[in-house]
Amino acid sequence: MARLKIGFIPIEGGEYYREALDEVTRAEELGLDSVWMEEHHSVTNHYWPSPLTVLAGFATRTSRMMLGTDIVVAAFHHPVRLAEDVAMLDVMSRGRITLGIAIGYKPDEFALYGVELEKRGARFEEQLAIMKALWTQERVSFKGTYYTVDGRLEPKPLTRPHPPLWIGGWGDITLRRAATLADNWIPGPTADLKRLLAGKKRFLENRQAAGRAEAVTEWPLTRDLIIAETDRKARELAEEHIMIAYRREYAGGWRHPFIDSSIATDLDRLMEDRFIIGGPDQCIRQIRRFVTEYGMTHLICRTFFPGMAHGHIMRELDLIAREVAPAFQ
Repeated sequence: MARLKIGFIPIEGGEYYREALDEVTRAEELGLDSVWMEEHHSVTNHYWPSPLTVLAGFATRTSRMMLGTDIVVAAFHHPVRLAEDVAMLDVMSRGRITLGIAIGYKPDEFALYGVELEKRGARFEEQLAIMKALWTQERVSFKGTYYTVDGRLEPKPLTRPHPPLWIGGWGDITLRRAATLADNWIPGPTADLKRLLAGKKRFLENRQAAGRAEAVTEWPLTRDLIIAETDRKARELAEEHIMIAYRREYAGGWRHPFIDSSIATDLDRLMEDRFIIGGPDQCIRQIRRFVTEYGMTHLICRTFFPGMAHGHIMRELDLIAREVAPAFQ
């Protein structure tokens, strides 16, 4: 079996950039494979709005780790600007960028940008077409329903034909787009194993139907992770930090399709086949399930939840690298 790649989402939000940079440089020293940034807007002390800006900072202080977005919300970016920024990051990092991208879903974020939720899928398809054309063609003339583009991108990305493009999200249309318009699918942390397996099956069927014969070799999976010296300590941290985030985000007015308000307040039901929480041995067992049953090849650990101490995340990186990763070599 190939070695499991392990990456992480560091502390994010507020003014924690210095801490995030410490975590990322430490993770590279320890041999972790990747670092990822999320995009959400107007959230106090939890998310940053500008994943590419933050990754540019990480690019200058790392030399080996993959730098990824998990994910960029396409609706809030002009496709030419986004194509340019990703190409620039690819040049700055010497080919280490992976663009995870999705259509977005939070009404308050669309209101902030004055963008309508309704047509975001159709706009997204035009955005992807424009970006791929700019990365791979000498000159682009595009006239769509939403965008008109005429010109060229300079500099082109180092990665040929272009940086890996992974589509995030759910639903039949998203899984069709991931299969036909992108290099891969990157599911988020809220889905349990049953839903992941159903999504993977549909994604593969869509690829086959589209005549895409090349094998998918990478199966990334984002999971909420809390590791500590003991199962009990990890559990206490989860009660304190994950539950705050989930109650605030999913038990309030806005409804997540996978997390109804009854389980958003019940850690055991939330954890089932979803989170990785425990001491090293318990985490290894939980990770192994996703490897054997889902076929996960790249684990992306979301390590930060509201109030989680930077010092604990630094400790987690050590535990992941020294106690967990060797079990998947």
